[in-house]
Amino acid sequence: MPNEANVQQVGQIRELFENSDVILLADFQGLNVAEVNELRQQLRAANIQYKVFKNTLINVVAQEKEIDGLAPYLKGNTALAASDDPATITKILLDFIKDHESLQIKGGILGSQVVDANAVKALKDMPSQEVLIGQVVGGISAPLYGLVGVLKNGSPMTSFVNVLSNTIGQVSSVLTQIAEQKKAAE
Repeated sequence: MPNEANVQQVGQIRELFENSDVILLADFQGLNVAEVNELRQQLRAANIQYKVFKNTLINVVAQEKEIDGLAPYLKGNTALAASDDPATITKILLDFIKDHESLQIKGGILGSQVVDANAVKALKDMPSQEVLIGQVVGGISAPLYGLVGVLKNGSPMTSFVNVLSNTIGQVSSVLTQIAEQKKAAE
């Protein structure tokens, strides 16, 4: 029969896997309590969950979720940092590592894909979730504003149609006058 504490931890790990877009695995061996607390504060300020779990329990959830290739990263001490913003989580951890070399990123999980430490480092250059949302909204709104401006100021096609209409009207008037002149001459 499973230990009650392990059952609770498996539930917590499962929740992290289900509610996060990215999970980074970190080895924190060599950090003292003050450094771990500093890291936790930085992560908490960015709404990133950070918790230490047993490797075997992480592997149980990974197998449940059919995430292949995680086992090689589950050696030694393992802390999970989970978030919906891959760029922010990576930037915070890599910036922390600059001052605290004891912390090491082992790898990560993006969705259901396992990535190595080098791929995780590449996430740092990715724009944050807020920036991506802003870019999408800007990309959608720019053509709409252009359309509104055209409709408000009158379409260039409207001017073109008006010119053609006037020209056709003038040609029609000239042809009518020529036809009248021919009838009068007969």
